[in-house]
Amino acid sequence: MRMAAAGALAGRVEDVPAADELTKRLLWITAFRIAAITALVGTTAVLAFKDGEPLGGRIAATLSALAIGTNLLQIGVAVLLRYSRRLRLLAALQVVGDVGFVSFLVYITGGSDSLFSFMYLLAIVSGGILLSAKGAWGAAILSFVADAVVVVGMQRGILPPIEPELQPSRLGLAQLLQALFTHGSAFALTAVLSTYVAGQLRKAGDRAEVAEHSLLRLHVLHDAIVRSVATGIATTDSGGLINFVNRSGEEILGKPFAAFVGLPLESVFPTVMREAEKTGGRAERLESPWELEGRPTRQLGFTVTPLVDDDGRQLGSIAVFQDLTAVRNLERRAARSERLATVGQLAAGLAHELRNPLASMSGSIELLSQGGEGIDQDRLRGIVLRESERLNRLVTEFLTFAGPAAPQLDLVDLRVAVEEIASVFAADPLAPRCHRRLELQPAFALADPAQLKQVLWNLLRNAAEASPEGGIVRVATGRARRDGMVFLSVEDRGEGIARENLERIFDPFFTTKATGTGLGLSTVHRIVEGLGGQVEVESVVGEGTRITILLPAAPVPPVEG
Repeated sequence: MRMAAAGALAGRVEDVPAADELTKRLLWITAFRIAAITALVGTTAVLAFKDGEPLGGRIAATLSALAIGTNLLQIGVAVLLRYSRRLRLLAALQVVGDVGFVSFLVYITGGSDSLFSFMYLLAIVSGGILLSAKGAWGAAILSFVADAVVVVGMQRGILPPIEPELQPSRLGLAQLLQALFTHGSAFALTAVLSTYVAGQLRKAGDRAEVAEHSLLRLHVLHDAIVRSVATGIATTDSGGLINFVNRSGEEILGKPFAAFVGLPLESVFPTVMREAEKTGGRAERLESPWELEGRPTRQLGFTVTPLVDDDGRQLGSIAVFQDLTAVRNLERRAARSERLATVGQLAAGLAHELRNPLASMSGSIELLSQGGEGIDQDRLRGIVLRESERLNRLVTEFLTFAGPAAPQLDLVDLRVAVEEIASVFAADPLAPRCHRRLELQPAFALADPAQLKQVLWNLLRNAAEASPEGGIVRVATGRARRDGMVFLSVEDRGEGIARENLERIFDPFFTTKATGTGLGLSTVHRIVEGLGGQVEVESVVGEGTRITILLPAAPVPPVEG
């Protein structure tokens, strides 16, 4: 009968916990049964053995045997849980067993007068926990039937008591029905509450399982990312001791993770940590050589950042590092290739510029050597002198561009420098082409006076060549809008520079003039960069060009007197 009832209970269960969860609940409830049965039944048995109690030794022995037997069965169930796959049937058997145990306990302790009728409620709760709603209602119905059989059977004499002293009080039909109705109502109410609690428990378990799986997936993903990323990662605790290095970090540093655990971060990356200490534990994009015995030195790039929690408390630091050795080698090769390409371009440009005056000189000298009649020797000598001067200027400009002397920085009053060069430039053959307008505001620069005069001379010559006859060349000085800078600008009203040529005007040997060398603005750009300044060009075709030189400002000297 117990197996049939258990099978019916198990067959009616549709919404039950998953296998792992059901196993856990069976184990917990089994442990609870052992503890509860031992406490309740054991206490009753001890009281029964006391002198003067109405219960005799037979009932005490029966209770003790019941407790021992039930606990042995519970231990057997716990063992079966390790091997049995029919967990639902096992759970149903447990619920049926609970009802049977309580029924027998109620029988031997007085039926309707028993103090243990409340234990049916525990069986119903157990059914709800193990087998959800239908388990709770199945246990409630089974409990009501079993309770009715015991109570009615003992009232009608069908089930005689174990001891005469345990004969239950005689109840009339109305009282008997009232007792059964009270018990049934309690069982039904317990089933309702158990169903609700079991449903909430199941939902909470489902949410917890989803959260656990999500957290596990997130942890696995995070671990995979950290371990698989091509960048090295090292973390420290609040004391600055290394507690983690990822796989890429091991490969970059050439040592396993275990070799770094417990070491101070500054002992591994001393240069980086010194810089980090200056900025409150943060160092961004620093580089430092990493030396390992038996291996070539590597160039590592670092970023060190504090690790903080939600409350802003620092938990440690994280160092992210990369092996930049290959990148830096590639940059050096690219720079070397760029220098070689520039040298080739300069050589080709210089050869082209030298060929024209050499050809003119060669032809003139050849005609002079023939000494024939009708040859204008003075004109040929003038060509030779002019082209030789052109060669000299070309070589001088090239040497200035290719290897400018190291700047000798000094305080330079731009107004004085402009006035001096403007007065000297008045004797240049190009000077009569234009009128010079000086708009000079106080401006003191930290620059090389000689190099600055060469820059201004080149700009004045370019402006004069670009200006139409009688045009105006405007030269201005003053403090720049940028903090810590002064400016020197030269502006002409010539034809301007086409947009497609603006990006090339500083290239060596690039010129749009018939007689230009293409080294004037290149030399200006190189000198200004060496002085720590910048060159800005503004040009509108048909309106003119303005070139502005920005230089580091120098402190204004005190006025004497």
